[in-house]
Amino acid sequence: MSSAPILKPQHLGVTGADPRAIARRRETEDGGLSPDLPVEQRSLVMRLSEEVAALRRALDASQHRIAALEVEAAEDPISGLFNRRAFLREVERAIAFQTRYPMTCGIALIDIDGMDAIRDTQGQSGLNRALRSIGETLRAGIRSCDFTARTGNEQFAVALWNSTPADCSHRVLGLQRAIAGLDLPSAPKGGLGTRSSVVMIEPGTIAEQVITTADTLLLEGVACGQAMMSGKS
Repeated sequence: MSSAPILKPQHLGVTGADPRAIARRRETEDGGLSPDLPVEQRSLVMRLSEEVAALRRALDASQHRIAALEVEAAEDPISGLFNRRAFLREVERAIAFQTRYPMTCGIALIDIDGMDAIRDTQGQSGLNRALRSIGETLRAGIRSCDFTARTGNEQFAVALWNSTPADCSHRVLGLQRAIAGLDLPSAPKGGLGTRSSVVMIEPGTIAEQVITTADTLLLEGVACGQAMMSGKS
């Protein structure tokens, strides 16, 4: 009397699976839908899932656009540096940081002389190129922890972290020399002239007050401690 062969588990394959179960599984893989749901409900759930996915994509796009607009709102489009509003915001952060940690920070304003000659001969496009070159020079001349901005038509600002007044003055003079040494078409003979002032952030001040003090020193000149440099001297 013969007996039927005993099939071991590994001999069982997908060929013996119920094709209807496979079809139901494929229908529910993406949406996680129960195969017992009526067709109308499955269709509604799938449609809602597609709408949710579309909304998520739109939200992601909006967030990327907002981030791009924030960058545009903070950047001076000509020099590529921070604009005045963004610089004030960063100074406020520096003030808040300094109230909690024992660290000094100096703010320098640098006025550029000689830009009129460039504008007269090269036009606005030539002036913009010169401003861009100045911005690149300032960015290259500061540390990664520092920040710089264009705060006026021909005025730039630099924040110098963890620096004494003497350090700030020395570093700002170096930036002035770099600006004076730029090879710009139609620049005055001897290079651009620069004037600067340095103010140390004091606890309890506000950003506008710091900038106003630096502006006052810049206007009052050497008698108020302004560092000056003209041309390539």
